[in-house]
This record gives sequence, C-alpha cells and structure tokens, in this order.
Amino acid sequence: MADDGMHRRARALESEFFQRKNQQLLDKLRATFEQQMTREKLEATTGITDPQVLERLIGLQVRGETMAAFALYPLVEVGWADGSLAAAEREAILSAAADEGIRPGTPGYELLEAAMADGPTDARRKVWYAYARDLSARLDADERRRVRDELLRRARKVAEASGGILGIAKVSAKERKVLDAIAEAFEG
Repeated sequence: MADDGMHRRARALESEFFQRKNQQLLDKLRATFEQQMTREKLEATTGITDPQVLERLIGLQVRGETMAAFALYPLVEVGWADGSLAAAEREAILSAAADEGIRPGTPGYELLEAAMADGPTDARRKVWYAYARDLSARLDADERRRVRDELLRRARKVAEASGGILGIAKVSAKERKVLDAIAEAFEG
C-alpha cells in the first residue's frame, strides 16, 4: 500500500514536471512567434530590413504602433540638451506628437512619455541614428531633404520653446549641437 502511494506521488511529480516544461516550451514558442510578428510589423511599417536595426528597435520596445513616436525621439534630445526638460519644451514635443496622431493612452504616447521622463539614453540615441541612416539610404535626395527639414522644424520649435534668456538666443549652443547632429543623420 505504501508503494502504491509513493507510486502515485512519483507520477504526480512527474506530471507536474512535464506540465511545467510544456508550459515553458509553449511560452518560449509564443515569445518567438510574437517577436517574429513584431519584426515583420516593424519591417512593414518602416521599410527597414536590416536585422540588427530591427532587433535594436524591438529591444527598445518599439513596435509598429509606436514607430511614429520613436521617429520623434530627436525632439526629446533637443528638449533635454540643456540638462532638463522645461514644461514649454514638453508641450512642444506633445504638440508634435498630436500632429502625428499620437494620442494619450496609446503605446506611442507612453513611449514618448517614458523618453521625456527618462531623458536621452545612449541606447535610444544609437538606435534612432541607425534608423535615420537606414531611412536616409532608402530615400532620394529630395525626400531625404523633406524628412530632415520637417524633423528640424519640429526640433527647433522645442528648442525655442524654453525662450532663451530675455528672449535672446532662443536656441542654446547645446541645442544647436543636437540640431546639427539631427541634420547630419540625413546627409546622403
């Protein structure tokens, strides 16, 4: 009788072990599938085919629905260029987001909120510049100029939002440096 109880307990433990293993395999398969779907959505949304750039975007939690917000990341760089994000700069960034259809409560808005709260990071900066280079390579000179000019127009609004000192020198030297780096990202 004791052997029968021990045998049932052994089978229960074995069953539990395999159930856990099956769940782990299922979770891993699901994660792989979701990552592949994310990669395909990002590729379709952005046209980016470089696997390294796509992996970096995925690593930063950029998805198809957050790509428009990620494209505005340089505005965060400009806003934080002087070491903090002023309320007026934040409003200028959110205004640009609204122009792109990025609304509160959406994943894109949350991504932008997180970037504004955290400030610039090397990881985001590197991925954005890789994205800009890849995008630039796929555009002709006129398209590249239009994309660059529109992004710079929005970035200047952010830089000018804080007002400078007594209304003079609205764009600081640090902000100018970021603006120049954004322009360079679109050099053909």
